[in-house]
Amino acid sequence: MIAAPGIDAPLELRLRLADLYGAYEDALADGVSERWPELFTEDCLYRIIPRENYEAGLPASFMYAESRAMLADRVLALRETTVYAPRTIRRLVTNPYLREIGSDGMHLTADFALFQTMLNEPSEVFLVGRFYDRVVEDAGALRFAERICVTDSTLVPTSLVFPI
Repeated sequence: MIAAPGIDAPLELRLRLADLYGAYEDALADGVSERWPELFTEDCLYRIIPRENYEAGLPASFMYAESRAMLADRVLALRETTVYAPRTIRRLVTNPYLREIGSDGMHLTADFALFQTMLNEPSEVFLVGRFYDRVVEDAGALRFAERICVTDSTLVPTSLVFPI
């Protein structure tokens, strides 16, 4: 049997990465949770950016944070101050693909699709794209040092209030 090309990595590391990605999905499963920022390093980068800007190297992003504290502020704002129509967001994420292990951490990609259901409305595709992640070992745990969420469309619903 021929294995798919990729990085040769121990099964234990792959299981830890799967747990990190699972914990991320769980932290966002029913809206954003206070656990979400803890999956990132103190100094991190989180962006939601349209593919056009990403490929052109342009900085304009739909959402931007450069620290765990900024992510925690986002959670607080969603919990206490932001007003938006109630909705359910369901997420489908492919298995992460380990592309490189370097001195700056592990580089992975995964595709995502988000579906939105508003009260008394049918479910609809909300957003699709790809994650470009850099994961590092931090205090004995794997954490995201970077998560760049690249959306396939330059147009996103005005209701993009939650992280993806």
